[in-house]
Amino acid sequence: MITKETATEIAYAYREIETAEKLLADIKEAMDRRTVPDIRDVFGRRQDGLQLSVPSGESGHRLFNVPYAIVQPVIETHIAHHKARIAALTEKARIELDGAQA
Repeated sequence: MITKETATEIAYAYREIETAEKLLADIKEAMDRRTVPDIRDVFGRRQDGLQLSVPSGESGHRLFNVPYAIVQPVIETHIAHHKARIAALTEKARIELDGAQA
């Protein structure tokens, strides 16, 4: 049987890919039209860039208004990272299944 931890990690990786691909599509569409993406915060305010951050707290860090031209390759790399993670986790799940069947 696949462990709960492995299944959860696979699900989170798929969720990250889905979210990142949607954001990337929105950014690419706007960039292709040579316009600023119409991305808004929860208050409806338009954002001129995105944020990169470490969760807040004493060691929190946040970059504001990261330009979309920089964000696109970062998101693409993020997607590639999680696809590679899924490949590795799939192999781990296969090993877990083989171990459970033995």
